[in-house]
Order: sequence, then structure tokens, then C-alpha cells
Amino acid sequence: MPDSNEPSAVVHSPDREREAARSRGRAARPRAPASSPGEPIGGHAFTALADNVRDYAIFLMEPDGVICYWGEGARLMKWWTRAEAEGSHLRMMYPEEGADDGTAEAHLVEAAEKGEYTGEGRRVRSDGSTFWAGVTLTALRDRGGKLLGFAKTTRDLTVRRAAEAALAIAWSAHAARDRALAEAADARSALDIAREDAEFALEAVRGAREYATQVLEPGLVALQTERASILREMALLNEEIQRLVEPAVPGGTSQAPG
Repeated sequence: MPDSNEPSAVVHSPDREREAARSRGRAARPRAPASSPGEPIGGHAFTALADNVRDYAIFLMEPDGVICYWGEGARLMKWWTRAEAEGSHLRMMYPEEGADDGTAEAHLVEAAEKGEYTGEGRRVRSDGSTFWAGVTLTALRDRGGKLLGFAKTTRDLTVRRAAEAALAIAWSAHAARDRALAEAADARSALDIAREDAEFALEAVRGAREYATQVLEPGLVALQTERASILREMALLNEEIQRLVEPAVPGGTSQAPG
């Protein structure tokens, strides 16, 4: 949804957009408003309020949504003159395809049924550009409950919405930075754990080498020495056995017993 005063996606000339909006406003009934500008539904107090409050656009409509009083604040915000606005339908203020929050007709019905409609969406200025508006549409009834018309207040929230969008981007960047820092911290923790595991494994290798050097190697040398001694003893024993089995005789020959 647009955050600034930008035309809708379909590009038209300002004059064409202006005339299209006026056509939407005249479509309800091409006649003058029932109430004169000097005697609006709300009386003189309302007239003073609508003409002196400049931060809000304030205007009145008859039960069918035709504007019957257009305040000065409305002219300053929406740029429609009193002559252009009074006698036109509320739909003139809405984009041709409908606003982000709905249509003029739907909002009038909701206000009539519930007493009030409140929402935000794009609204159209007299040059065809749009702005982001916060609106309140209130049904006006007499003591007997008869619908006299509607009062509409509009506030231009374009700057606020742009600030909120910028703040959302800033928070998103902040959150992304926090995630990156957390991931970096996790990576450092994983690296520290891997380093500790490697040092533990290296220490185990060193311990195994020391054990082999100090315990296994001396034992192996002793075993090898003992084995050599046994082999020598066996060799001597074998020689002794040979001498007993084949005694030596003079002349180099063996003498048989007789």
C-alpha cells in the first residue's frame, strides 16, 4: 500500500484523474445539496469547528452520502473547493478501484448500522493524487433515532505512516544485526568447543605416548631381553643333549658299545 502521495498503479494525467473523481462524486445525484452552507446539520457551532480546525478535514453529508457542508480544513487537506465538494458524493474522495479499507458505500452502511466507522486508507485529492488518511465517519441521528446524515473527520497520516515504515525498516535492520551477532557468538562458542576437544584429544595422544615410552617400552625391552636369554639357554641345553646322545671318540669316530 502506498505510503506517500503517489498516483495509483494505472498512470493517468492529473486532469483525467481529477475529472474521474468529480464524475464519481456527481454519479449519486446531479443536484444542489438540500441544506444551505449557512445551515449545516450540525449548526453554527459545527461550522465554526469545521472552518477553524486545520489539522483535520471535517465535513457533513446527507443520509445518502452527498456532501452538504465542506469545512475549510477539508479544503486545505483534500484541495477540493467548497463549490466542487458540496453536492458531490463521498465516493469522490476514494480511489476509483476502491480504497485500501473499502468503499465509500460500505463505510456509509457500516456507520449507519454501528453508529461509526473508523479506519485508514488512501483518499483522493482534487489533483488525482492520493494520501494516507485516518478517518472517522459518524452517523448523526435525532432523538427519535432518525438518520439525519453523517459527519466525517479525516487526518493526513502520510508522514506518520512513512515514519512508521522507516522505523520498521530500522527495527528490521536492528533485528538482523542481533541475529548476526548471535550467530557469530554461536560460531565462536562452537569454535571454542572444537578447540577444547582438539586439545583434549592431543593431551590424550600425549598421555598415550608417555605411557608407551615409560611403561610399555621398558616392559617390551625386558621381555625381549628375557626371550634372548631363554633362547641362549635353550641353545646350550640343545648342545648338551647332543653331546650326551653322540659321545665323541678318539680318531673322530664313534665307538659302539660291546
